[in-house]
Order: sequence, then structure tokens, then C-alpha cells
Amino acid sequence: MKALSIVALVFSALSIFIPVGGVFIAMLCSLMAIIAFRSQPTLSGVTFGINIINTAFLSPSIMISDAASSGALDLGTTTTSAPTEAGSIYWFYVGFHVVLFIAAIVWRLTRGAPKQNIEQSAPQT
Repeated sequence: MKALSIVALVFSALSIFIPVGGVFIAMLCSLMAIIAFRSQPTLSGVTFGINIINTAFLSPSIMISDAASSGALDLGTTTTSAPTEAGSIYWFYVGFHVVLFIAAIVWRLTRGAPKQNIEQSAPQT
């Protein structure tokens, strides 16, 4: 699971620099992080943090698609009306990461850390 959490962390960091597909790569990384969260909570938690910050603040494609779907980017007219939607696309993507992070924390708290199998060898004389 350590390798999965490291892969999720690396791809999560790389998704910051990918314009449109980075949002979907971040979603995939959050799915990998929730799988690895029980055995590697630190690396997976950092992955969730990077994904939330990336999606919430560093992803202009979400803001543009949200503004376009609400009608705020109607370039053909000169209306000054405010957008009517409350950012449903934005909150879907940000909420996806937040809900997975909360689910990972609850899963870790209810199930606990995985048991380590340590084999005791016989004392040598």
C-alpha cells in the first residue's frame, strides 16, 4: 500500500500542471489515496490535501466550465445579470475530494491500523 500512496502523491502533484485533465487525474488519485489511507495515512492525507487545494484554488478549468454552464460567459450579448447557479460543478469536484477524505478518516478510525505480522524467530544459541 505504500507504493500506491506514493504513486497517488506523485500523480496528484503532477495533476496541478495539467490544464483540463488534471481535475480527473486528481479524482483518480483521491480514489487511490482512500484505498491506501488505512495503512499509509500520512502520505494519503497529503495527497488529499494537494487534491483539495488543486481543485479548489488552482484549477481554472472548473471555474470556466461553471461560469459557462450558468450563463455568465455569454459573449454574444451585453447583459449584466448575475449568474443564477451557485457553482454546482465547482462544489461537485471539491466535494468529491472532501467526502472521500472524510470517508477515509472514518474508515481508519473504525477499522484501525492494519496488523503487522512480525514473525518471532527462535533464539539462536
